[in-house]
Amino acid sequence: MSKTKYVYLTGKAQYARLREDNRDMGANLPEGSDQRNKIEAEDGHYIMNLLVTPEAKKQAIADGVPNRGMMAQLWKEDAEGNPYYKCKRVHKNNKLKDRETGEFGVIFGPPKVLIVNAEGKNEPFNDDIGNDSVTTVKLSVYDDKIVTMEAVRVDELIEWVRDEDDNRF
Repeated sequence: MSKTKYVYLTGKAQYARLREDNRDMGANLPEGSDQRNKIEAEDGHYIMNLLVTPEAKKQAIADGVPNRGMMAQLWKEDAEGNPYYKCKRVHKNNKLKDRETGEFGVIFGPPKVLIVNAEGKNEPFNDDIGNDSVTTVKLSVYDDKIVTMEAVRVDELIEWVRDEDDNRF
């Protein structure tokens, strides 16, 4: 019997794309490439790199985030050798059947995003998250191998400022 467990990982957000209107649609990838075709078939991905400490990475692996096999490729290092996890959520999962229609393709939609307000309470957040904002990510780990970003809590927000030379968005 398979089961889902939840792992919480805290670190600094990088390149957060967590809303329907700014999800990664694969436009920066070569036309016809396997990766672009996959992203387009899933109607986009919600993504965020999460810079973590080596200790946080070790704890996440101990808690069940895969470090071997295909899903282990989500663990990476930046140019300075700091570990980060590529948090990801598909917009549409084509491997699941819709209970109502019986057809494959279940819309997951964006992850839940909250921010800690001045009173220390969580409230919905629908704005951009700047690089180096401290966030806590809730990951679901299904069957010890499939990881999905379920929710993001912004603990310390750094305002996102668009770089005039950045044409990715």
